[in-house]
Amino acid sequence: MDYYLQMGIKKLLVHKYLIVQAVLYSAIITWASLARFVNPIGLDIEGGDKIAHFGAYFVFANIWFLLFFFSEKLNKNFRQSIVRASLICFFYGILMEMLQNFLTNYRSSEWYDVLANTSGIIFAVLFLKVFENKLVRFKKS
Repeated sequence: MDYYLQMGIKKLLVHKYLIVQAVLYSAIITWASLARFVNPIGLDIEGGDKIAHFGAYFVFANIWFLLFFFSEKLNKNFRQSIVRASLICFFYGILMEMLQNFLTNYRSSEWYDVLANTSGIIFAVLFLKVFENKLVRFKKS
C-alpha cells in the first residue's frame, strides 16, 4: 500500500501539476488581496485578518517550494528551493500591499500585513526544514 501511495503522490508532483497549483494559488492570493470583502454576519475577530495572512502565506510558500524542489524542469536542491520560494512569496506580499494602495479605494496597505505574511513564510521554512531529510529521500526514491 505504501508503494502505491508514494507512486500516486509522485505522479502529482510533476511540473505541469505543480505549476498549475502555484499559478492558481497566486491568483487566489491576488484576488483575496484586491477584492472587496463584505462581512454579512458582522463577525469581527481581533487580528483575524493577520491570522488569515499568516495562513495564506504559509501555504503559498509551501506550494512554491514544492514547485521548485520537485519539478524536474526546475531541478533545484532543497536550499535553493526554500530561498526562491521565500523570496517570491515575500516580494509578492509586498507587491499586493502596494497594489491595495494604488488600485483600490476600499483596501489599504498595512505593514502588519507584511509582517504576518513574512511570519507565515518563516514558519513554512521552519516546517520544511523539520521534514528536509524525508523530502530529500522522497525526491530521490
